[in-house]
Amino acid sequence: MSVPAELERAREAGKTVRVHRQDGEVLVAQVLRCGELELVYAVLTSSHPERYAVCDSTGFTLAIAEIERIQVLDQAPPRWRARLE
Repeated sequence: MSVPAELERAREAGKTVRVHRQDGEVLVAQVLRCGELELVYAVLTSSHPERYAVCDSTGFTLAIAEIERIQVLDQAPPRWRARLE
């Protein structure tokens, strides 16, 4: 299995991604690292914010196999844009 092209492109360009997980969660994240098996990300918004109540400065991990769909976003959500710049 190879790294999804969308994740690699987003990481290289410093863009955010919208990730649809197989369990129904939709999140917007900054890609920190990505590999064949795992995505390491900083969550910006989530449909399940309770999963991210604990601050994790090293990022959260998600198995690539749990990702249903990925979309590279041109911009972060407005309330997070200033924090990323």
